[in-house]
Amino acid sequence: MGKDKYKVRNWQDYNRGLKKRGEISLWLNKEVLAGWQDNEQGSNRGRPCVYSDLAIEACLTIRKVFNLALRQCEGFLVSLFKSLKIDLPVPDYTVLCRRASQLRLNIKSLGTSSKAIDLIVDSTGLKVQGEGEWKVRKHGAGKHRTWMKLHLGLDAASQQIMFSKLTTNAVTDEQAVEELPTVIAGSIKSFTGDGAYDKTTVRKMLHTARIKQIIPPQKNAVINKSGKAFLRSRNKAIADIKLQSRKDWKIAVNYHRRSLAETAMFRYKTVIGSTLQARSLINQKVEAIISCNILNKMLQLIKPQSYKVK
Repeated sequence: MGKDKYKVRNWQDYNRGLKKRGEISLWLNKEVLAGWQDNEQGSNRGRPCVYSDLAIEACLTIRKVFNLALRQCEGFLVSLFKSLKIDLPVPDYTVLCRRASQLRLNIKSLGTSSKAIDLIVDSTGLKVQGEGEWKVRKHGAGKHRTWMKLHLGLDAASQQIMFSKLTTNAVTDEQAVEELPTVIAGSIKSFTGDGAYDKTTVRKMLHTARIKQIIPPQKNAVINKSGKAFLRSRNKAIADIKLQSRKDWKIAVNYHRRSLAETAMFRYKTVIGSTLQARSLINQKVEAIISCNILNKMLQLIKPQSYKVK
């Protein structure tokens, strides 16, 4: 059986939205310019900051959108301000690197906090350093090949990223979501993840927060007879799979919408890239949040509406 084919229904609006994603005015608006310089008088010793956190975030955002190194980002902004006759200083590339570690950023998503959301989670790898894919395929991976792990949680309805956490590749998927209910503003109605989240800690966390569990148990899983409340959902899934099949159970609980998480990963690596530019872990975490906010902003501009071609 061949793969299903889809066509975009709102092509004209989607085409205009794709063009707007590249506009400078989208990433550097009047509000950013008005708050460019830091006017707050802090009580700390030393020279006060020249640039606000908003200005640093805007510079780093433009850097990710147009895939620039720090020095090229500085030069890009200098030439941009000169051509637009904007009489504002531009942060030096060393300032951008140093101030990035001081930013305290959160995920900025479309306002969905007033209603419960269906959360879909997954993780992927982002390369920090090492050889390209061609060299690895041809000669094998070298010992200096390093990866970080990006954990994402998105709203199934809006496909906005609601949760983002960058960790080393030693951190497991269940460890990354242990504090999930306290991180996301608003309530979570359901949690959908693959078998990597079929762990006691995750089941306990979801049961305590009264979140519906849509997690496939392992293929060799057996019903737990201890009577623990947080395992009831898992026991029911095991029983339902035995009565019908794993495929039918996934259809019944709408598990296949988890593919939206894979779509988000593909969108991230296509638009942002699969390599982290920063070298320190704290700057890499800031970079990941900025990248997720960029994707959320792009989705707010326009989202394709597709239909299956018969």
